[in-house]
Amino acid sequence: MIKFKKTLSAFKRKDNYESRSQFILNLDRNENIRGFNILQKKKLINKLNKININFYPNLKNTYEKLSKFLGIKSDKLLLTEGVSGGIKNILDSLDLDKNSEIIIPKPTFALYEIYSKLYGIKIKTFNYSKNFELDHFQILKLINKKTKVVFLPVPNIPVEGTVDYNIVRNIAKKLYLKKILFAIDEVYFPFGNITFKKLVNIFNNVVIMRSFSKSYGLAGARIGCLISNKKNINILKNTKGGYETNILSAKMLEFVIENNNINKKYIKDTKSGMDYLKYKLDLLKLGYFGGENGNFIFINFKNPKKAYKVYKGLKDNKIATRYSFNGQFRNGILVTGCPKPEMKKFVKIFIKLI
Repeated sequence: MIKFKKTLSAFKRKDNYESRSQFILNLDRNENIRGFNILQKKKLINKLNKININFYPNLKNTYEKLSKFLGIKSDKLLLTEGVSGGIKNILDSLDLDKNSEIIIPKPTFALYEIYSKLYGIKIKTFNYSKNFELDHFQILKLINKKTKVVFLPVPNIPVEGTVDYNIVRNIAKKLYLKKILFAIDEVYFPFGNITFKKLVNIFNNVVIMRSFSKSYGLAGARIGCLISNKKNINILKNTKGGYETNILSAKMLEFVIENNNINKKYIKDTKSGMDYLKYKLDLLKLGYFGGENGNFIFINFKNPKKAYKVYKGLKDNKIATRYSFNGQFRNGILVTGCPKPEMKKFVKIFIKLI
């Protein structure tokens, strides 16, 4: 019998076959729900038509454009398969064994837990208070000699949590002294324009993870990057496949960089939509969190049955939201922020349901 990793037989991952075409609004995955309009698509297709798909990708031009766009030297960058690919690059690079531990918030992005099972490593979590505040100070209490990396999503889901630059810098310093890698997940940048990329030049244990899936509208292209010092990137680079990404995704990344006005407009429109939702929630006297540094809002009904009823009612009306968290987060639903015209459609049905 062929021997596979024991950790791989201990769990089963879902196939990506779920159809969402039946929904009029997909507000469950924090995506850019509009995508590109017809004129923008034509412009993108014209760029893709110039590709020689029969040749292996040359990514030099992509790195140069990304370097200029981010204001970071190209030798401090590594293209990845979104943030999920960045997480895998990091774990592939570290010296791990069955006693190794990583630290993550709870709840958070599901791939952290999935990868921990894949690599057979242990998880320690820092949690939210009853007031939905993410306790970053727990991180320093959890670290020990077995800790290999601390992952900090900024912002986190389903509730953003307070983000303070000095707190994060202090964590980076303490982890630096302990020789522990600190990976900051900035997948929702630039919705809130909070970034810790300057820490890369201060502490050699810091890696920033970025994605172009959210505001930029390239979730389907699976493209992101890691930012760190040159030495770290040279190590992380050795974990890539034959190429960091494919030429189609690379050219799509170049397109959104060259046309950043599209991204800026979507962010502006989405913030307007989230402000409208907050205004309506205030009138309804419903509690909520978020919409500041990310493109999502957690609506708190303070009752799991009420939350599920609203979630199910929205689904019956062909609006997808997220209701899949445990503990106190079962009391609410997570809604992806979107431009005001789409948000008005959501609010109209939402009000009828409650």
